[in-house]
Amino acid sequence: MNNFLMPQNIISNADYGVCQDCQNQRTAVAYCKNCDTAYLKENFHNWTSGDSRIDEFIRFTQLNAKESMDYLEWIDFDQFELIENIKKRGAFSSIYSAVWMEGPRWILDEEAEMWTRNGPIKVILKRLDNSRNMSKEFINQLYRYHKCLQSGALTDCFGMTKDSTSCYMFVIRYYKNGNLYSYLDETMGILCWKDIIEMLWSISAGLNFIHKYDLVHGHLHGGNILVENELDSVDAKITDTGLHGRVDEQISQNYGVIPFVAPEVLNGNTPTKESDIYSFGMIMWMLSAGIRPYHDKPHDKQLIKEICAGLRPNVFLAFETIIFYHIIQQI
Repeated sequence: MNNFLMPQNIISNADYGVCQDCQNQRTAVAYCKNCDTAYLKENFHNWTSGDSRIDEFIRFTQLNAKESMDYLEWIDFDQFELIENIKKRGAFSSIYSAVWMEGPRWILDEEAEMWTRNGPIKVILKRLDNSRNMSKEFINQLYRYHKCLQSGALTDCFGMTKDSTSCYMFVIRYYKNGNLYSYLDETMGILCWKDIIEMLWSISAGLNFIHKYDLVHGHLHGGNILVENELDSVDAKITDTGLHGRVDEQISQNYGVIPFVAPEVLNGNTPTKESDIYSFGMIMWMLSAGIRPYHDKPHDKQLIKEICAGLRPNVFLAFETIIFYHIIQQI
């Protein structure tokens, strides 16, 4: 019997039993680190990205995996169909939707005690501009942030591929409602407090995961929060963790969406956990107000100057929780 079950949502401290092949303790549901790692290792010669550094990075995630969704795959570009440019761009990337024909290993075959592929599933392809020659700094950044690419607290990243122009792409789970900006447009900015709190809870859990590894996101704003309406809740997950910035040269400048960037970062300082919290506070404001911060001002040098001088969005008296009000006041 096949059951659909997200591997990363399994309780981490459960007793997963003993592998029937090697008799070692499993590290997750239907996952034996000894046997599954050996299988992945045997498959190394069957794929290549064309860049030995990327090959080594993907292999690193596979050799250090403890469950079936805890690593990245190299996915041949011919595995994708119905590829469509969805007309959304980051500072150094472009976004496509596609159907991954094999799909991720999301189906639990209980009888065989193994994870099998989902079959065709819609995904997002994040194409990195000028990535034919990735800088050493960006490769090192991937290693630092690799756990964030595979955490259940953040958006699911399945692996990497390369398009016909030899630019690299990350393969990411598709969220039906798009990013937070799209979701606000779709709802006309009218959100109930239950949905707001659920989204903020999920976003804060993701941010806590990033900070737990002594990392920072550094580029948190509504475009990097993906949203999906579920049966009785709204799921919101942080994306783009460790994937922002130029990939073809050393990063020497801070980038961001001005209203969400902390004043000290606008002044040229390096992003920190504290500046991430500032960005999170602006997301809190945006969800409660139903509009983007400083929507009525040009996002230019003058706005940067005003923010650095102390400008903040007005806190509406209609806020329904005093605690929420005081948190917003801290930014």
